[in-house]
Amino acid sequence: MRGSTLVVWAVVCLLAVSNLETAAGWRQADEGTSVEAEEGLVDLGVWIEVDIPGASEPDVHPDSPSLPPCYFRQANFAELNAWLDNDFVFAPDPDEIYILKLCETVGETQLITFWVHQPVAPEESQPPTIEETMQLRNEAWSQLAIPEPTTVMAPGKITIVQIPTYVWVSAADRAPVSETVTTTLDGHELSLTATAYPRRLGFLRVDMGDGNTLWCDADDVAAFDYSRDPLNQPSGCFHYYRQASVNQPNLRYQVVLTAYWEVSVSCTFNGGPCTNPPPAVPTQSLTAPPHPIAVAEVQALASPG
Repeated sequence: MRGSTLVVWAVVCLLAVSNLETAAGWRQADEGTSVEAEEGLVDLGVWIEVDIPGASEPDVHPDSPSLPPCYFRQANFAELNAWLDNDFVFAPDPDEIYILKLCETVGETQLITFWVHQPVAPEESQPPTIEETMQLRNEAWSQLAIPEPTTVMAPGKITIVQIPTYVWVSAADRAPVSETVTTTLDGHELSLTATAYPRRLGFLRVDMGDGNTLWCDADDVAAFDYSRDPLNQPSGCFHYYRQASVNQPNLRYQVVLTAYWEVSVSCTFNGGPCTNPPPAVPTQSLTAPPHPIAVAEVQALASPG
């Protein structure tokens, strides 16, 4: 709503449109408190009365006592603008309702004042609190089915000193997993997704049992390719044993593998990002049962000549 020369007097009317009745379908509602406002600064959800500069209700003309009294009529913005001069024009707004007060004078009908009803803006949904997003985060986190690793080695049971011994986990044990939990807050949807994926750097920590620890990045963990040379493998996760396991319990080293997973959390409310997203989930670690492996030495006899 805009006007170039008018200071608006706004009157909050306490009755709805359905309570306005006249012979023409309307009567003026009871008036509330008058407030002066700059043009365009109006309250939502109330009736605003706007007086026309220079317009006033006509006196009853003695020569025309039968002229009808002032009456009220509902109109759209185009009909309203037709009654206004070029110095005071309303911007089109199909959602607004206008009530015109028209008075008959000798030879013409004059617009005295009018009312505007602006629809109440929909109440904005309150964003979820940090406590609410934390609760949903913990629920999704608790449902994450991060696979417990199973240690796989090549050679698998008996290896030999000074040759590479490879360690990895299956593809299923390093595939990202995700869980989504959704709830409703005051009729609005709150959704939180927790996704776990292998830590890119230092995915596997492998205690080789001989006092050495092997760290393998996620990109280096690959299954042993038996069709290729043991010294030319796609995996970078391998270890050289330097001593046999003959002095170990059960003649074997116990290989203990731990996998580390990062967990990301995404939160949406009403289809957009949450204003109070929960904090990140700590890195998760899962340890596989010990994997026994025997390490042997190959003795070679040398003969003279």
